[in-house]
Amino acid sequence: MADYALVLLSALVLLYGAFGRRTAAWNLSAPMLAVLAGVIVFGVAPHVDIDNGAVHLLAEVVLVLVLFHDAATVRLADLAHDYRLPLRLLVIGFPVAIALTTGATWVLMPALGLWGALLLAASITPTDAGLGAPTVLNPVVPGRVRRALNVESGLNDGLATPIVLIALAQLDPNPVPGSEESVFAVGVVPVAIAAAVAISVGLLAGRLMHWSSARGWSDREGRQVMMLMAPLLVMGLATVTGGNVFIAAFVGGLVFGGASGGEAVSGGTSTLLQTIADLLSLGVWFIAGGLILDVFAVGVRWQWIVAAILAITVLRMLPVALALSGTGLKAPTVGFIGWFGPRGLASVIFALLALEELGPEAGVIPDVVGTIAVTVGLSVFAHGFSAGPLAARYGAWAARVQPPAADDITELPVTRGRLVTSREPRSRT
Repeated sequence: MADYALVLLSALVLLYGAFGRRTAAWNLSAPMLAVLAGVIVFGVAPHVDIDNGAVHLLAEVVLVLVLFHDAATVRLADLAHDYRLPLRLLVIGFPVAIALTTGATWVLMPALGLWGALLLAASITPTDAGLGAPTVLNPVVPGRVRRALNVESGLNDGLATPIVLIALAQLDPNPVPGSEESVFAVGVVPVAIAAAVAISVGLLAGRLMHWSSARGWSDREGRQVMMLMAPLLVMGLATVTGGNVFIAAFVGGLVFGGASGGEAVSGGTSTLLQTIADLLSLGVWFIAGGLILDVFAVGVRWQWIVAAILAITVLRMLPVALALSGTGLKAPTVGFIGWFGPRGLASVIFALLALEELGPEAGVIPDVVGTIAVTVGLSVFAHGFSAGPLAARYGAWAARVQPPAADDITELPVTRGRLVTSREPRSRT
């Protein structure tokens, strides 16, 4: 039956490549279609086993490729000029969201306890801008807003990882003697290692690409391969040295993009990486459809639904509003940033990690994995359907009102999210 699943997924990708622009006009994103296909296939063939370990590795590789690509397309000069929005979202908004979500889920599901609620909060708080791709693909959306969402989603996955690991260590019923690690060892050291790996690899690989291009040592296809291998090298080195792979991927992409002298976003250099990341993402979302179906097959608790709705609305929007208070941004901008906090690959990875570390029989697993499944499933469709219309509406408002967030709209390179995209024109609202 796995062969039939591969046939259906291949056909889905082929059709999406042919009708991607049409489905986008209908507000049907590739992840939405892939999840639906997964639900159908695994619903017809419930006996097909899903290797959680293999899916975890695939999802992690996909997220690394995505983070690296999205970071490499950020213009460091623009980010350095306007770093305050993403910094506020990460330093103020993210911790507040973790705290509020921990409290809310603990109240809704007291059996989780503090550590179970913290594990769940850290798993469903990180955002995935890929699910709201039309917001960062639409050139009418202010550049500051697009950069803020991109950088926030690129780094909060890595910030959530040590919280997830600490919570899992506390929940482990059979810890290995002597395996306890301090918060410093779990949270600070991996981030420092990740930064060192990312800066070293990103700088060397980026400069090498720039030098080889300037001297005619490489052609476009060679540079495309270089850009594809760079995030895999970052991931591999971060893994063997104990670094945080998600932070390493995003920081490495930022450094690589800057060190390449623009090569990372010009001449189609990023096309191969973007295409492979998109294709592998569809595979993960296809399998996620089967995983969601497995969770729902044993029943859905109303607490999961309430927690999921709160997670993508109030528990996201209030921290964003607090983080952006005093910036002078108007309510539509704050609301737009608050709404576009979709949950995606990182949440799936954390759910699989919890299953691997605690086992399916652990008491907190049904509520943790169930809530994550509902949150991700709800986000895929809610943010997928709303991304296009709300981006267009907000962009029109920004062009008309000229709020502070629209004062710095510069040319942004193409970002991931569709199998076929084109470079955006320079615009100013």
